[in-house]
Amino acid sequence: MENRVVEEFKIPTSLLENEVKWSLAERFGFRTKVLFDPSHFLVTRRDLDQYLLQRALENKSVTFFKEKVTDVVQKGNWLLRTNAGRHVEVKVLVGADGCPSSIRNQVFKPIPQEFLAMTVGYDFSCPPEYVEKNFPKKTIEAYYSNKYVKKQGFIWIFPKKITINVGMGSRATGRNLKKNMDDFIQSHPAGKRLKNLSGQFYAHLIPVIPTEKFFDLPCAGNNWALIGDAAGHVNPISGVGITYAMKGGLLCGSALLDGDVHLFEERWREEYGDELYFAAKTFSRFYGRSGFLIWMGTILQNFLAAHGRQ
Repeated sequence: MENRVVEEFKIPTSLLENEVKWSLAERFGFRTKVLFDPSHFLVTRRDLDQYLLQRALENKSVTFFKEKVTDVVQKGNWLLRTNAGRHVEVKVLVGADGCPSSIRNQVFKPIPQEFLAMTVGYDFSCPPEYVEKNFPKKTIEAYYSNKYVKKQGFIWIFPKKITINVGMGSRATGRNLKKNMDDFIQSHPAGKRLKNLSGQFYAHLIPVIPTEKFFDLPCAGNNWALIGDAAGHVNPISGVGITYAMKGGLLCGSALLDGDVHLFEERWREEYGDELYFAAKTFSRFYGRSGFLIWMGTILQNFLAAHGRQ
């Protein structure tokens, strides 16, 4: 989580599991260390989500139904049906239901299949002493390796307080993803630190948008809006989405309070649209023929910065 989000949303320090000042990255057999300035922070999503929900419920106009929406019908207003048999009528429908988004399918059109990526990984439990001994402080790790990641993606290692999140994001599909992740843990020097730990496996989809034209599509209509993963608002190179999900939710809420959900469209573009357009534009170069030169340039830039020549 970026520092700008921590400050803007006043995230309590008790939820910040690790301050991240460095990213140790490996590609084409070359390693480099990238400085985060300002710092980033690692969080446990379950705890963060629970905190945000409790903050929302402090507003007496917010009602939370611990139910899943199973059907959406538009008859003037939107009619929602839940798995508990409840029927709810709303004037404005906001799709914040991740990827793939059933709300997006209803109000607009789905994100194309070729713009989706699968992530798989583990949350490993371990004593804090193990984290301290085996992982560099205030550092996350990223590995771009064609041996394990067959198509446009990377493997990450995020050391927290008493857990280590390791995962792989790739535009490749199929059952081999988990096998490749397991192979990394068993055979790669970085992965071997994890092979004796036990953890919980996870898998889910995220949007990876490699073309600028996608972001020309609307994220708001007369009585609907899409935010976060449902809008495709994820940096396709880094995989970062929580920043845009939280800021998008805030901007969408402000548009609704101002009486016009269309305002969300101009506000998200002004706030972080340039970041998404730039990442989409760079994606093909980063993973294409220019990738090696870009990586060598990154290493040189970091070397000069480390030696005070910038």
